[in-house]
Amino acid sequence: MPIIGNVERKHWKTRLLSLSIHGILLLGAVTMVYPLLLMISGSIKSDVDFFKFSILPEYIYDMELLYKKYLFTKHNNNSNLIFHSFRIPSGAILNIPVPENPNRERYRDYQAFLAELKKRTPHYWRGIGMAVEPGVDPLVQRRFRSWLKAKYGEGDKGLRNLNRTRKTNFGSWDAPGLPAEQFYLATQSTDYSGGIFPDVLEFKNTQLGPLETYWFDLDAVFAAALRGLYANDLALLNRKLGTSCNQWSDIALPRSVPEDRPALAEFWGKYVRNNVNYGFLSLDGGCAPEWAGFLKKRYNGNLKEINVLYRINVSSFAEIPVPLRIPASGCRKTDWENFVRTAVPDRFLRVETLAWKYRDFLREKYGSLEKINSVYNLGFHSFGEVPLPGEYPAGNLAREKDWLAFADTLPAEKTGISRNAISEYRAFIEEKYRKNGAADLKELSSDYGVRIRTRSEIPFHTEYPAASPSRRVRDIYREFVKNPNYASFRTIPRPAELRNDWSRFLERKYGNVEELNRKWGKIHTTFEQVAPPAAECEWFLAVDHRRMLIREYLTRNYAMVFDTLISNGKAARNTLIYCVLAVLAALLVNPLCAYALSRYKMAPAYKILLFVMLPMAFPPMVLGIPQFLLIKKLGLLNTFAALILPSMANGYMIFLLKGFFDSLPRELFESAAIDGAGEWTVFWHIAMGLSTPILSVLALGTFTVAYGNFMMAFLLCQDRSMWTMMVYLYQLQQITSQSVGFAALIVAAVPTLLVFIFCQNIIIKGIVVPTEK
Repeated sequence: MPIIGNVERKHWKTRLLSLSIHGILLLGAVTMVYPLLLMISGSIKSDVDFFKFSILPEYIYDMELLYKKYLFTKHNNNSNLIFHSFRIPSGAILNIPVPENPNRERYRDYQAFLAELKKRTPHYWRGIGMAVEPGVDPLVQRRFRSWLKAKYGEGDKGLRNLNRTRKTNFGSWDAPGLPAEQFYLATQSTDYSGGIFPDVLEFKNTQLGPLETYWFDLDAVFAAALRGLYANDLALLNRKLGTSCNQWSDIALPRSVPEDRPALAEFWGKYVRNNVNYGFLSLDGGCAPEWAGFLKKRYNGNLKEINVLYRINVSSFAEIPVPLRIPASGCRKTDWENFVRTAVPDRFLRVETLAWKYRDFLREKYGSLEKINSVYNLGFHSFGEVPLPGEYPAGNLAREKDWLAFADTLPAEKTGISRNAISEYRAFIEEKYRKNGAADLKELSSDYGVRIRTRSEIPFHTEYPAASPSRRVRDIYREFVKNPNYASFRTIPRPAELRNDWSRFLERKYGNVEELNRKWGKIHTTFEQVAPPAAECEWFLAVDHRRMLIREYLTRNYAMVFDTLISNGKAARNTLIYCVLAVLAALLVNPLCAYALSRYKMAPAYKILLFVMLPMAFPPMVLGIPQFLLIKKLGLLNTFAALILPSMANGYMIFLLKGFFDSLPRELFESAAIDGAGEWTVFWHIAMGLSTPILSVLALGTFTVAYGNFMMAFLLCQDRSMWTMMVYLYQLQQITSQSVGFAALIVAAVPTLLVFIFCQNIIIKGIVVPTEK
C-alpha cells in the first residue's frame, strides 16, 4: 500500500515535498558522480597536467598543453634538456613558450638535415625519446618490449632466450628497458657493446623516427653553462669574455679554441676537457709529437710494454699514430682520454656539434644569409608588426634597451610595477617614512588609509594609485617607477593602447625595419648566430601527430595496467579460482550451519550464534596474525586453502540465513517428512530452493570480499605465482604515477560494477523475505 494516497499526491505541498526529495537525491548523486569523473579524468593524464582539475582533459582541445606534454614525454622527463635545446632559462615545463611564427619551410629543411646527419654520425648524437618516464611505461618503452618479444619469442620461453643470448638475468618482461640517454654529459658512456645494449642500438637505428628521437645540441648546453655561470646576465658575459652577443641564442661553442678572444679561449679549454662528451671531440694530426711525448712519459719509456698493450710493433714512440677520435675501448681509449684531459694543447682540440653541422648544411644549400632570411621569412616587415611587451623583455639586450627607453617616455600613470618587486617596493616605501632609524608606522598608516604594523602589511600597487587621496602615496609610486635601479620591474599595464606610440618610437630610432631586425637579431647577420630550430621542429611534429599523441595519452595508463595483468597472467587466473572457490565454500558451509540452528531448536542455539558472530566485533587486522600463524602451522601458506579457509564461515551470513530459514513455514518441513523426504532432501530442495534470493545476495557479497581482498591475500600468499589481481595492482601503484594508480583503481572496480549492474534484480529480491505461493 503506498504511503501517500492518490488524493494527497495532487496537493501542492505534496508535490513540493516530492520535488525537494528528488532534488536532494540528485544533489547527492552529483556529489558522488563529480569526484568519479575527476578520477576518470585523472587516470588519462600525466604529471604535467595531473593537478589541472577538469572533467575533460585539456590536452584534447588545447594544442599548447599537448605540445608541452609531448616535450616532457619525448625528453624523458628531463626538463633541463628541453630548456637547453630551446636556449631559454630553466623553469616549469608549463611555462615553456610556443614558438613565435613557426615556418614550415625551415622545419622541412631541418628534418632533411637530420635525416642526412643520422646516416653520417654515431648513435650518440641523438637520444631515444619517450623511453623513460617515472611511474608509467611510455610509448617507445612499450614498443621496445614488443620488439624484443617479436625477436626472441613470447612468454617465459622468449625471456629465457633473451637472457641466454645477451647473458642477462631479467626476471620478467617488465625488466628490459631503454636508457635515458644524456650523451651531452662527459660522464655518459657511448659504448653499447655489452648486455642488452646491442638490441637497444639496433632498435634505435631501425625503429625510431623523428617523433621519437631528440638530438644533442652542444652549443645549447654550452650557452646554458654560461647562463648559469654569469647568473643569466648576458651583458656581464659580454664584458667578461669579450663577446658581443645580443641574445642567448647567439652563443655558439667554437669548433676550435678562439685565440682572438683570450678570456673565452681560457674558458673554452676548460669546458671542452671537463664538460663535453669525448665522443664529440677530435684531434688535429699536428699533435703527434705531444702524443709521443705523453706516451713516453706515461709508460716510463718502456716501448716493449706499449707494443704488448697496443698489439703493435714499433721501434720508437714517434711511430705510434695518434688516434684522431676516441678509440672504442682498451688501453688506447684510456690513454687518449688522459691525453685530452691533461696534455694536448688547446689548439689541437676540435669539437663537432649539431649546430655547426646545421650551419654548414644551410651554407651549402642557400649560399648566403640573405637567401636564408628570405626563404624563412625572418624578421618584421613593418614597425606595426613589432609587439609591445607588457613586461620587461629579458633575454635580448637591444630590445631590453629599447623597451626601457620607451618606458622612460611614459608618465607614471601609464607605468606599472611587476609583482616580483613586492619586497623592493615595500622597502622603498619604508625608507621614505624612516625616522630615528625606524619607519613611522603611524604616519604610514595615515597616508595609506589602512592600519600598518609590519612591512608585509604595506599596500602594493601594480598600477598608478590614482584613487589614493594622499599625494605622497602617488609621489612615492612615481619616484619608484622612474628610479633606474628598479627599471627591470616596470610593466606596461595596457600595451595595446600604446602600440602606435611604440611603433613611432621604433621608427624614429631605426628609420627602417631592416635595421631593427639586424639590431634585435630577428634576421641572421652571421652564420655563427644560426641556431637549430629545435622548438619549431618539435611544434610541427606535435601538430602533425596530434591525433596519435592524444590517443597515446588517453590509453597509455590503461595499457600499462593491462600489460601488467596480461604479462602476469596467473593473477587473473588466481583471482578467478579464488573467487569461485570462496563463493562455493560460503554457499555450502554457512547454509548448513544456519539450517541446523534453525531446524533443531537446541538450548545453546543463541550462544552458538553469538559465538560465530563474535569475530565481527574485532577489526580484521586483529585476526590477521592468529590466522597467519595458524595457516603457517598447518603448512598451507601459498595455497588457495590459505585464502578460503579463514573466511569460509561468516557469522553475518549465518545470522541472515537463519532468519530466512526461520521465516519458512514449518508445515513445509512436516509435509516433506510425511512424504518420506530425508533431511538432506528437505535442506537442499526446500530450504535452499526457497532461499535463492538471499543466497544470491550472499554470493555477491562473498565475491566482492574475495575479489577485493588484498592484505590477507598478500600475507598468506607471498609467492608471486599465487598473487591475485589486487596484490599486483597494489604493487603497481607503489611504483607508478598517480595517474596510473587511478587507472588501476578504475580497472579494479569494473568487475564489481558489472556485477552490480547485471545483478540488481537479485539484490532487490534478496531484500524481500520469500513467501510460499
